[in-house]
Amino acid sequence: MHTFKRVSFIVYLLIVLESFAFSAQNQVGIVQEIMGTVTVTRNGQVLSKIDLGDPIQNYDLIKTGPDGGLVIGLTAETGMRGTLIVKPKSVFTVKTQVVNGSPATEGDVLGGSVGIKVKKIAGDPALNVKTGNTVMGVRGTEFVVIVSLNNGLLVTCTDGKVACTGDEGDELYAVPGQVVARTAGERLKQIPVAVSSLEDFQNRWNTEEISAFKASAVKALDQYARSYLRYRDDFRAASDDLAREQVFLQWKKEFRDGLEPASSKDVQVMKQKAAMVKKLMAVRQVLFFFERIYYRLDEIQSYIPGSALKAKLFNGQTVQDFIRQVASEKSELERRSAEYRFALALYAARNEGKEPVSLGENEDSFFDETDSFFKE
Repeated sequence: MHTFKRVSFIVYLLIVLESFAFSAQNQVGIVQEIMGTVTVTRNGQVLSKIDLGDPIQNYDLIKTGPDGGLVIGLTAETGMRGTLIVKPKSVFTVKTQVVNGSPATEGDVLGGSVGIKVKKIAGDPALNVKTGNTVMGVRGTEFVVIVSLNNGLLVTCTDGKVACTGDEGDELYAVPGQVVARTAGERLKQIPVAVSSLEDFQNRWNTEEISAFKASAVKALDQYARSYLRYRDDFRAASDDLAREQVFLQWKKEFRDGLEPASSKDVQVMKQKAAMVKKLMAVRQVLFFFERIYYRLDEIQSYIPGSALKAKLFNGQTVQDFIRQVASEKSELERRSAEYRFALALYAARNEGKEPVSLGENEDSFFDETDSFFKE
């Protein structure tokens, strides 16, 4: 059995104070506990050596292996006190920025499960966790968000309440004794579940989602393959365009040279940001869909029945050949994704910590198409 490593309170406090002095504006939290395989993607690099007391910064992407887990202690910049727990086989991004004078923290669950236990420190801070177009809003509570390989969603709450807003604007509350769930292609619904039975319910829900995938694995993979190949090519084209942008190249050089970004009001900086916005949004538009697809493909490989491996997909590839292709392209695509997040962080550093526009408002149509496996 794996156990978390722990950092003493005094050492943790010293690390927090030192980190605050140097990188407060970019910091979301501090690594409090770590287990198994964990990587953090930051500034265009995948960091595999993560240790206690390391900072978690805006736009970091955290990925845990089957044996992995990470506990992030939130820093004062978030306006919250508490932890984010990234569970095994999960992919999660997080950021904090100031909105209308108050800190707003947003996490994005790309796959797997994340636990949240928070209380506000003072003022009116906000913490939202989203997946696709569903947003979980909280001011102070303890809850868990689980995303299945079929894009199902389960939100359980053991303290306080969580407002869950679907892509059609419907809003339901997860509270102790009542979970919020969604099957892909359907609306959110509330299900009564006793707090004492939550763990059994979560395990059963996960088992049912996996069984549904296995029962129609070839149909599901055929749909994955169609969208993966289409979005992959669009993503490559958009990320190549971003990589060639001279402003991005200049910003990266300034970062490597340790230069502080000029003021957001600087005329030259304003021109640079105008050049970058279109490139950033072109990548984001396709990555919003594509990232969820290729991280799910990474997750489902262990659930593909042996009997499905020789089945043919729409393009004549066997399931086995498609999975091998995805594996061979994995490092390239993750590198491109890392470069995009690096560009976004460099933009925010020149824009008072803010992104160019509100992101993630697209419809997650991959899971909602007519005759979709994910609607059955």
